Amino acid sequence: MGQSVPAAVVWGAAWALATGPGLAGGAAAAPAGDVLAPEEARVILVTAAAAGKTAQDSALAVSQVDPQAIARFTPRSQAEALRLIPGLNLQDTAGPGGNANIGVRGIPVSTGGAEYVALQEDGLPVVLFGDMLFGNNDYWLRLDNNVARVEAVRGGSASTFASQAPGAVINYVSNTGERAGGGFSLSKALDYRETRIDADYGGPLGDHLRFHIGGYAITGGGPLHYGFAAEHGYQIKANLTRSFADGGGYVRISLKRLDDREPTDQNMPTIATLAGNTITGFANLPGIDARQFTPIGLYNASFPMLNGSGQLANVPAQGIHPVATALGAEVQRRLGAHLTFTNRFRWTAMKGQFAFFFSGVRATSTVAANGASLRYAAGPALGGTYAGALVNAGTYVNTSMDDMGSLANDLVLGGQASLGRLGLAVHLGWFHMRQKIAAHWAVANGYLSATSSANPVPLDLFAADGTQLAANGIADYVDHWGDNGAASQRHYRLAYTDDAPYGELAADIGRLSLDASLRVDLLRATGAVYQSARASGTLAVSDALGTALLPYALPSATPGTLLAYGRSYASWSAGGLYRLGAGTNLFMRASRGGRFNADRVAVNPLNFTAAGGLSAGGAAVAVNYVAQQEVGLKRAGGAGAFAYHLEATFFRAQVVEHNYDFTAPTRGLSPFVDALYHAHGLELSGEVRRGGFVLAGYVDYTVARDLARNLPAYALPRWNVLLAPAYDAGVAAAGFSLSGQSAFYIANQRVTAPGTFFVNAFVALRPRARVEIGLNANNLFNALGYRANNAGLGPPGEQGVLAGNQAIFNNSIVAGRSLTAALRYRF
Repeated sequence: MGQSVPAAVVWGAAWALATGPGLAGGAAAAPAGDVLAPEEARVILVTAAAAGKTAQDSALAVSQVDPQAIARFTPRSQAEALRLIPGLNLQDTAGPGGNANIGVRGIPVSTGGAEYVALQEDGLPVVLFGDMLFGNNDYWLRLDNNVARVEAVRGGSASTFASQAPGAVINYVSNTGERAGGGFSLSKALDYRETRIDADYGGPLGDHLRFHIGGYAITGGGPLHYGFAAEHGYQIKANLTRSFADGGGYVRISLKRLDDREPTDQNMPTIATLAGNTITGFANLPGIDARQFTPIGLYNASFPMLNGSGQLANVPAQGIHPVATALGAEVQRRLGAHLTFTNRFRWTAMKGQFAFFFSGVRATSTVAANGASLRYAAGPALGGTYAGALVNAGTYVNTSMDDMGSLANDLVLGGQASLGRLGLAVHLGWFHMRQKIAAHWAVANGYLSATSSANPVPLDLFAADGTQLAANGIADYVDHWGDNGAASQRHYRLAYTDDAPYGELAADIGRLSLDASLRVDLLRATGAVYQSARASGTLAVSDALGTALLPYALPSATPGTLLAYGRSYASWSAGGLYRLGAGTNLFMRASRGGRFNADRVAVNPLNFTAAGGLSAGGAAVAVNYVAQQEVGLKRAGGAGAFAYHLEATFFRAQVVEHNYDFTAPTRGLSPFVDALYHAHGLELSGEVRRGGFVLAGYVDYTVARDLARNLPAYALPRWNVLLAPAYDAGVAAAGFSLSGQSAFYIANQRVTAPGTFFVNAFVALRPRARVEIGLNANNLFNALGYRANNAGLGPPGEQGVLAGNQAIFNNSIVAGRSLTAALRYRF
């Protein structure tokens, strides 16, 4: 595919104003003269807003994505599925385990994770902070048949109806058994090892009782052809709902169990060709196909790591392995004719492991310098000298998420009244959440391996005098991957409590709807960080080639940083919608929301006093603010035999960003993030249907700059495009999606990299009622390219290994072509 946005795609998608919802819904033809808007425009919005209005009638930029749309987009990860939502800035190539960077509307992700975007399940956040170190919010979510739809609110009331989410709220809304039925599906990868089973069932158990239960199980090697079972796990979710006999509400209990081990794909290397400060294209390195590259294989499916007690322990390379058990309860009760009480509660026990490899291909001469040599530490060439021009020199990351559990409760009292033509609504709420962050980092640096696309062999380094300097490919247990040269052996024992009263006043006057809302977050932080010194000594480690004395470090027994402080801040939102005519609405909104910086700034002791309070510098980085302004036009209706839903939103965003990136010193950068981001842009989205045909997608245009440094905001392409036509003829269905981005700016090296477009496609056959056989293709044309991300770029010429205008580009790439087949049965 091309490296820039084709004009035909931009104009075609802009004309269609197609949106992510309903990629291939297979809608039946509407009766002549009674063409309605697509169903998504009529579903009641339940995310980041007071209940009771549809997305069409809400003064918000909203997307509602149904499970059929997600299935036909064939996402290979949670973050890829979110690409169906316009306005998001997604660095979604880290693989099925998560660890994506999720931004919104030109707001960069300065340190990783989802800093300004909340992911929710049924209206409660999965975690309080979307960018917790080795605990991002996308670790703890999985898509399956339990999901009835995904709703996203960008800007606006996300600031006041959710905590720590001034950019956007994305809510996974569960099936609750309103309709009797279920399904079973078996999917099998055709060109790699993966098998997945999905099943669900729900329906009434009586006049006022209903249920839903479902889940999945998966096993396999993943699309990058891992040489072992890198994927292995399951999820089970269930809920039971009791409706009140008078129709005035319900009581619901729910449970969830997630235990899923998935790889996280980091740093697939390619050759970048440069012309000045512009990368003109990417090419594969000799012996490496970046679209299938993995630094993990048979020889390092597990690796020896140093635990907190100073003992070596063998750790499986299990990628991201979340284990979560959640119990929830929800009550909604109408109190008389004008009052409604709603309370949502969830207790979650969460723990897990992040154990994988961050690779970094370099010239062999820079690793084995001054007469040193590299020898194979395993495999058929054991003991032989490695003669390759390039070597993979990176970092094993082993983080134990000991306790990431939480308790969340959201209480809302809503009232409505009519005074002639004036309709008033008041909502008062109190949100409470306690989030634990207890983790142990044990990061080994200097792991060396041969460069190959599969089953890389570990390499030991030997000095010119024959002294062994590495064992099992590992050169030390200190790590150089941390702030100011400090080792990344750390213990966290932190807890954050957020209490947030909030309220909204809304009015309807004829065609005009107005609302204003306010939220005050009261944060309390307690705990300690135990951090190691630069080194504690040497450790004798042996392998098949001999014994090496490796430096190591252990966490200190005394806290390096204490936390005992509180901080409060206010967020607000105000907007209005005017109904221009049947199916046509104009809305405007302004908002300002705060976002609390949690554990990412806790690693810097300069932010705190000896007693754990905030220092002057700590107070400056404790809270970041996002201001947004938007004006939008929504149109839903029909024209002849066509039904459509179209939306255009112009937005502006301003962010005052103060943060701390502890990994920046290893890249030669300051760890202190002080930025002023300004962005503006246009979101064009919608869908058009006629009978079984649907055209869906969006075009986003965004201009974003860091005014503090007078540079383009990093990793933010100006154009994001999704275009997805599909046709459902009943006995068969087919469609494809074209998604991609224009060029993006890499701040670390101040170069511009090309964007790339990718195609997914599906075909489905229905030989009999309720039975479907499907074939999905991801990256159909096997395009070589990256989503926008802030990547690592080596020096041009790479120590003479490459041509003078070429450099090694290290970052996660879009995986190559993969094919899956599925058999589905609905009942």
